[in-house]
Amino acid sequence: MKTAQLAIAAAVVAACCALLPGRAVADSLIPSPPMASPRGPSNGVVELDSVGSGSIDYRVYYDGRGAVLREELASKHDGKFDTFYYYKDGLLQRVEIDTKGNGKIDLWVYLVDGKYVQRYERDTTGSGKPDLVRVFGK
Repeated sequence: MKTAQLAIAAAVVAACCALLPGRAVADSLIPSPPMASPRGPSNGVVELDSVGSGSIDYRVYYDGRGAVLREELASKHDGKFDTFYYYKDGLLQRVEIDTKGNGKIDLWVYLVDGKYVQRYERDTTGSGKPDLVRVFGK
């Protein structure tokens, strides 16, 4: 079971790394946002147009201590945010993705220790609610 969990985690990490600015992989599901600074403005928001298209394609929110709370990414650099990263105490907890580009989240990935996939949920019907759930490590 650990081998399967590590293989999934490796696939997710590879997918995340594949879509850093200037790189693209056609079948990647989880694009990675540009590297956020570990500390930012207290209770602040930073926005970025990473490719100079005139549209904001990356946004990061900071808590009162300046730690990252949430990141948002428009993976097609069109200003339409489709990937959302949620943090707690500096560790990535969850990633939500609109894989179809229709404005609805249809993939939820939950992590342990900020790097191990605990489970993922998928909406395959377009209802906005997960109907496929895969749990790892049980």
